[in-house]
Amino acid sequence: MTTKHAWLLLIISTVCLLTVEPLVAQSLTFDNNSYRANDSIVKKRVAYKDAGSKGRALNWDFGTLQEEDDAYPVHYFIPDSSKLNIVCGKEHRTRYYFEQHNDSLWALGYENATTFMKYTKPELRMQFPFTYGDTLRSSFVGTGEYCHRLPLQVAGNTQIVADAEGKLILPDIVIEKALRVHTSRHYTETGRDSLTMDVDTYSWYAPQSRYPVFESVRTKETKNERDTVLFTTSFYYPPIAQQLQTEEKITVDSLANSQPETAADVFTEAQFVPNPVRTNLELTYKLTRPAKVWFTVHSGGGIPLCQTAPEFLTEGFHSTTVPMSGLMTGTYTLYVHVDDMILTETLIKL
Repeated sequence: MTTKHAWLLLIISTVCLLTVEPLVAQSLTFDNNSYRANDSIVKKRVAYKDAGSKGRALNWDFGTLQEEDDAYPVHYFIPDSSKLNIVCGKEHRTRYYFEQHNDSLWALGYENATTFMKYTKPELRMQFPFTYGDTLRSSFVGTGEYCHRLPLQVAGNTQIVADAEGKLILPDIVIEKALRVHTSRHYTETGRDSLTMDVDTYSWYAPQSRYPVFESVRTKETKNERDTVLFTTSFYYPPIAQQLQTEEKITVDSLANSQPETAADVFTEAQFVPNPVRTNLELTYKLTRPAKVWFTVHSGGGIPLCQTAPEFLTEGFHSTTVPMSGLMTGTYTLYVHVDDMILTETLIKL
């Protein structure tokens, strides 16, 4: 090789190195971003922020936000102990049901005081891992009722795209590498009225946050081939509130009471022995009132591994055995279910 050729290769290699993008793409994973029972996050409605363009190395300055409503919590819990992969998210007096399995998140339906909807064909909401440039498409069908007497039907399709990465400036934190996910839902609902709707939700994720830290939502109605924007808003999920998860259930209903009841008020004087445990964990505890109680053991990523049968117990002292001989050595989380409230305890398996 001549000196001239060597210099030419050196120049080409240098140019290639300079053009390689230095950022490593953020990825949403099942362990880090799936819904986790007993999590409570704070949601604040703020003035609408436009999502802007898509692409990489973008900048979103949401450092100044105008709050439009009081903050309220979103709480996740397991509604049925016989189906540990079903998680319910309760927010603003509505319960949303999801199924998590095979690294996928499926929407099953929702219910509140006036409306019940069950998806006979579930809606795919996420498939892990999910990184910049990934796209998911699905369709869904549901049936339900309004005010327990009027039938409702819904059918639609969903597209989810990780369409942007960049720097996100929020009031109390700057996220250097945020991932934005755009969820576009188009559906027709028939029953009390016939509506054709488009809902675009833009969700920004921080590397260390399980749930979005910011969202912008725009809802449009299509009628007579004309689109009308019905609603726009944004939501701020303070990242620090995501990191300070409480052990007791937090709900909108409980916050309305001056002295809300927690699981710790009902499940008292508990002892978990031995810990570390080799085979069976022996629990003794006192209930301050009658309650439905059961226990589940979860992996570090929040995946349920085993459970006890739910029992309707009277006020007073009780004992339960949780078998753990079949689990591998490591650290686990014991979930104490008291009605639909939860406490947690860290366990070490030898």
